[in-house]
Amino acid sequence: MTSTSGGAGHPSAGGGRLTAVGTRRIPAGEGDAAARGATGHAVPWAALAGLGALGAVLGYLAKYPCRFGGAWLDGGQYAAACYSDVFPLYYRDGLDQGIVPYIDKPVEYPVLTGGLMHLAARAVSGLPDTLTRALAYFDVTALVMGVCLTATVLATGWLAGRGGVHPPEGAAFDRRRALLAGGVTALLPAGVLTAYINWDHLAVALFTVGLALYARGGRWQWGGGALIGLAVAAKFYPFLVFGPILVLVLRRLLGRGGLAVGDLLRPLGGAAAAWAAVNAPVALAAPEGWATFFTFSRERGTDWGSVYYVLGGHGLFDSADHDLVNTAGTVGLAAACALIAVLGVAARRPPRLEQLLLLTVAAFLITNKVWSPQFVLWLIPLAVLAWPRNLGTWPPVAAFALWQLAEVGYFFGIWQHLLHTAAAAQGTEAGLAFEGYALLSLGRLATLALLCGVTVADCTAAGRQGPTGAGAGPGAEPGDDPGHRVRTAPGEGGESAP
Repeated sequence: MTSTSGGAGHPSAGGGRLTAVGTRRIPAGEGDAAARGATGHAVPWAALAGLGALGAVLGYLAKYPCRFGGAWLDGGQYAAACYSDVFPLYYRDGLDQGIVPYIDKPVEYPVLTGGLMHLAARAVSGLPDTLTRALAYFDVTALVMGVCLTATVLATGWLAGRGGVHPPEGAAFDRRRALLAGGVTALLPAGVLTAYINWDHLAVALFTVGLALYARGGRWQWGGGALIGLAVAAKFYPFLVFGPILVLVLRRLLGRGGLAVGDLLRPLGGAAAAWAAVNAPVALAAPEGWATFFTFSRERGTDWGSVYYVLGGHGLFDSADHDLVNTAGTVGLAAACALIAVLGVAARRPPRLEQLLLLTVAAFLITNKVWSPQFVLWLIPLAVLAWPRNLGTWPPVAAFALWQLAEVGYFFGIWQHLLHTAAAAQGTEAGLAFEGYALLSLGRLATLALLCGVTVADCTAAGRQGPTGAGAGPGAEPGDDPGHRVRTAPGEGGESAP
């Protein structure tokens, strides 16, 4: 959300590891290949695509009061809770005048997002009047974001159905689990409400599909890394994936099971190449415009949703001091990442990559000076894939439900607070005052921290199979059965792979 305040491969891939299923030891990959061969046609692609399309349509309908009711024009967007950056930025960034981002005018977004903004504007440039073009620009953007959401649902469902990025050897694809994970990703109210506030679905889709390619191991990791690099060219946060991968590589180097060095170098190389391929032409043609994203990120003030905004409003932190805010955010994130690294290395069993990634992205948001409502889209697929497997049914369900309730509450609270701010500037009273907004903001932070706490507890719990049935959760291990346990031995110690 743009501020209205003026500021502006598998583990040990290729290493010949063995899998123990009961008393039989089979070569690594044989069980995977058999499972894929036996159930390859069971992946419910059409049903997952339908769920994604349904979520996209519901997100569009959530913007009905603005798109069709005139709330973008008469100032009712906050009261109707249908705000979107897409419509006003069409005018602000000169897209209605044919301005080319970066070349003619700098924009605060990475180049892939700016490129999409330009292409959508070109697609509607032949329409007769400015308002018609602006509304059609939103429609085209929503259509592209809907396609991106569908891609995210497909990738999340496939990953959940197979048992995660690094599934247990021999695990059969679980169609029901895939559909549950896809449905949650597509239809969560927080995701539907925030779907078209900004262009975040582009990065989320590239990142999630990149994880799916990475999960196939070997040379597929180059392609997965390339998509992750493109995701970084749309939003920065996907770059954080390399931290958890590095932690699992270090764990293996210490002889505690984990990932091989190639599992880091292949995606990192692919990401670097793809990111450079789309950034270099813009940086060469318009160096100042290209650098705007980086300078804006460094110089922008404390924004809505951040803990610094809340603390500053209570007089507990000098949120107007940009250098102090930047330092606090950097130190806080570094400390959180250090703790996550300790967890990743010291846990009795290698934590799953999805779990470490969820913790890292959550730490990034909690310590960041900007925490827009649509950033929940970053977390939803990760939370689904990182679903705890060792804590039973109700602890993760309760934590997830509280987090989503807080996200929905915050979604409506931010618009009411902006309504209050706008009304106060005109000497009137309306909306939600700071005290109420601060409670909603801290509630979102606390419930995300609770979700992270449950994830940490799962990483450190003694391994045991989760329950079967729908209550097991969208990301639980497929084929969970207390009487049949599959263990892998990615290296020393015979510990299970993440």
